[in-house]
Amino acid sequence: MRVGIDLEQFARDPYGSGIQRVLQYLAREWPTSEIEADFIFPDRGLYALLTPAQAFEVLSIPFQDQPADSDLRQLIGQAITGATAPRVREADLLSLYTAWLLPEVSYSPEVLNRFRVFNASMITVMIGFDALPMTQPRNYRFPPGMAPYVSDYFRQLASADRVVCISEHAREEIWSALRRPMNMITEVAHPGGDHVDARVPASASPQENTASIKFVRLGTLEARKMPVEILNAFLEAQAPNAELIFIGGASSSDESINTTVRVAAQSNAAVTWIQGASDTEVRDAIASGDVFLAIGTEGFGIPVLEAIALGTPVLYSGDQPAAEIMESAGAKKLSGHSHDELVEMFHDYSRPAALQHLTAEIDFTGMPRWKQFVETVARLCKS
Repeated sequence: MRVGIDLEQFARDPYGSGIQRVLQYLAREWPTSEIEADFIFPDRGLYALLTPAQAFEVLSIPFQDQPADSDLRQLIGQAITGATAPRVREADLLSLYTAWLLPEVSYSPEVLNRFRVFNASMITVMIGFDALPMTQPRNYRFPPGMAPYVSDYFRQLASADRVVCISEHAREEIWSALRRPMNMITEVAHPGGDHVDARVPASASPQENTASIKFVRLGTLEARKMPVEILNAFLEAQAPNAELIFIGGASSSDESINTTVRVAAQSNAAVTWIQGASDTEVRDAIASGDVFLAIGTEGFGIPVLEAIALGTPVLYSGDQPAAEIMESAGAKKLSGHSHDELVEMFHDYSRPAALQHLTAEIDFTGMPRWKQFVETVARLCKS
């Protein structure tokens, strides 16, 4: 048994996302003693076959501290070129493997055509992530000419031999929206939270009327994650000594969201938007927060696990699979996420006593582990 893991999409478009956290730990936790795997990157017209350990180093680059003017794609390319590894032509790949894994979303015609060709002669496996254009159209804005490749990707997700979904929610979406046959192998395995060293939360809570209460939200500013709704409720609540901190990149589908958050951050000292943060900066910001907000729709929600591991309790509403797993162990479900309900949330949880109760519930024992996730993916790559 030997698995080829296609990472051409990562090399084309590397950045520190939830999907790329999955790629990073797929490499770190791959069970090499049970099944061989090559992590395959394009390199100067050929394909470099990296070991899991080598791939982990490359896949970790987007999460590391880099100068603000760094060209991440160039750094990735240099790391791939500098790796001591076999190089082969694309035509040679077909003869090397018994299974082919596409672990990320890709609309690249080269990646999709390769997957289609390999599907005819070996086991093909995909990882199913979150929002689909059919169910979350506001989160997608495709350049002209891209639609055929988008359709091709989702057709292949519906027909791949085996699919590992990051949550029950993602599987239901794939079954219902993509009409993937329910008799095909479609399993659920949760991404882990153990890439963050768990910290026992401090017993002390902010002192009434003296310390600022920090509400933290991590993730890109996509509509399904309700950044504008959160912002508007915070501004209306006018909770004394409260701060709202957005961490993450801009929306790629709705520039008006970016403008709204940017203007608020520039004009209101209680609102902050942090972009381009490294792993260390993200973790420091979350750990120094008092409440982590997970509002709207997520396919899973790795940041929820990161927050709880860092001792910051989570308030959630909407489709939030990771938060549901950690319910009463660091996550608390809100009554809803209407405007009035979000305003009430900011009022209620700007009180130190309410925060102290949330923090006291944090329990790491039920935290999903990356090892279990990767073992499921590897198992489905076996014949």
